[in-house]
Amino acid sequence: MSIIETRGDRFGQVACREALRAATAAPHARLHQHAGFATVENGTIALPAYRALLARLYGFYEPFERALDTDPIRTRWLAADLAWLGIEASALARIQTCVEIPPYPCRTSRLGALYVVEGSALGGRQLSRGLERLLGQGSADGRRFLVGRDADTGAAWRDFGERLIAADAEQSGRTTLIAAATATFAVFETWLADWSETE
Repeated sequence: MSIIETRGDRFGQVACREALRAATAAPHARLHQHAGFATVENGTIALPAYRALLARLYGFYEPFERALDTDPIRTRWLAADLAWLGIEASALARIQTCVEIPPYPCRTSRLGALYVVEGSALGGRQLSRGLERLLGQGSADGRRFLVGRDADTGAAWRDFGERLIAADAEQSGRTTLIAAATATFAVFETWLADWSETE
């Protein structure tokens, strides 16, 4: 690949991500202020509230990853965290799940939906540091979901950017990406709004 092609791909990724970021800026900002995430970040969340937050996240990711027909890696991470925190498999099966997941009828719409969760992984590692008082240091136990791919998070985000630019180049690609991302953000935000510290 030539230097010009490489530069074009990079700038194309930036343009696509900037368009997605602008379209989803409002719900993204509101989610940053969510009480559960805020108390994780500042290190004040209590164990029951943290367990309830993970359960609420599980209730979204399990049907979400199923709807995408993708590797349910985040569902597995959440299940592992909840198990480590004492939630038995029988209780996991009874967790309420979101029934408002939008349809993702094509590859481009699935990429738009994944933009929401791949982007959130970038902040997950920072959030995980707020759990050191609660869970201790030096281990991913109980925070596998937030740690995610750990040191490979940046590389995974760059790889995802390559997939975005390919989809963006297709006819109506950016429109489809943005529509799926905004719909997913809306459902995710509504789902988390009902979170209770004692769920």
